[in-house]
Amino acid sequence: MKASVFFSKRFFPLFWVQFLGAFNDNLFKNALVMLITFRLADTAEEAGLLITLAAGLFILPFFLFSAFAGQLADKYEKTTLVRKIKLTEILIMLFGAMALVAQNMMFLFAVLFLMGVQSAFFGPIKYAVLPEHLKDHELLDGNGWFSASTFVAILLGTIVGGWVVLTDNGATGMAIGVVMIALLGYVASRFVPTSATGDSTLPVQWNLLTNTYQEMGLRKDFPQAFFAVLAISWFWFLGATYLSQMPVLVSNYLSGDDKVVLLFLTVFSIGIALGAWLASQLKTPVRTIVNVQWLVILLVGISVMILLGSGLLSQVEKSDQLIGVMVFLQHWDYVIILLSMLTIATLGGLFIVPLYTLLQVQTQLHYRSRMVAVNNITNAIFMVFSAVFVMALYAFDLSLITILYGVSLLNLAAAYWYLRRSRVIKKMA
Repeated sequence: MKASVFFSKRFFPLFWVQFLGAFNDNLFKNALVMLITFRLADTAEEAGLLITLAAGLFILPFFLFSAFAGQLADKYEKTTLVRKIKLTEILIMLFGAMALVAQNMMFLFAVLFLMGVQSAFFGPIKYAVLPEHLKDHELLDGNGWFSASTFVAILLGTIVGGWVVLTDNGATGMAIGVVMIALLGYVASRFVPTSATGDSTLPVQWNLLTNTYQEMGLRKDFPQAFFAVLAISWFWFLGATYLSQMPVLVSNYLSGDDKVVLLFLTVFSIGIALGAWLASQLKTPVRTIVNVQWLVILLVGISVMILLGSGLLSQVEKSDQLIGVMVFLQHWDYVIILLSMLTIATLGGLFIVPLYTLLQVQTQLHYRSRMVAVNNITNAIFMVFSAVFVMALYAFDLSLITILYGVSLLNLAAAYWYLRRSRVIKKMA
């Protein structure tokens, strides 16, 4: 990506605002997961239930508040809202610090929910404000950095949050860390350029359910942007399925220890970042950046890699003992499975970045935040569907390999649907 775009005053502060926010979210979430697993839960079953509850509490605000947040972001100047949201994050993390030190379950869950609320309010702004600060030909660069850094933030939050909190005085160190990162995020927000004036005439609907239903109606007004929303949401379905099942895949089928799980998470994050970088290098004009044939090719490639990896998984002989990274890398079939995961993630990064750009350029200025909110709501629905889909198949005693075969077939069905919808994406002058 062009250094002039990344280090420009129009983009650099905004990048750090969103990166530090995503990192802090994942830092706290994974610290909570490790505390539940190793200190706060009495049984494995209780730990599983509480971790599932934690995931639900974090994603619930995206259903409840995204539409309202989108309206506010279209009504008022966005940079001012960003700074207020970052101030709120500092307050939330002060409570989070106390909750971490006290290790009180209810307090921790309450903070996690508030973090979800804060993220739900920031979400419609970060992608909607980008076209106001970047030129059309720079949008792919900006979206590439955003997408790549999101998965890097997830990875770093998983590593640091899971490792630090269980060390001696780790909870105290984590408490200090989340507050400091929130403070840095606010400092970065002070350097974000002022955005365009909002639409002061826009009415704000205070009934959250009515609001959500009303704003989802934007899909009819911006069909090309909503096409991008559905495609982005499908990416999150695939990503949520793989990330949630990665520990099971590594430990139960490849006999890998926790370091091998971390290796897979690292490779997956690197793949997304690589794909996002490659997408940002595309020279296609922004108004013609997406065509359905390109999406279909990428989805078919993902299905082929899923089938390849699943086929090798079915032939692997499980070891009686868990193996480490060095032993794991000595098995060529294990390495191919790892490389298939890298390829899936890279294709995913290539898939998603142009779609965010399409969403931005095909939505008018004073509707853009609300359309991003529609995207966030739809993403959340697809991620919940991913969890329900996996649990339902497990309930029928199907193996993970069978589930992955099912995901591959669903992915091909999605590719066919996109092909049928090719009339929605037209060449734009």
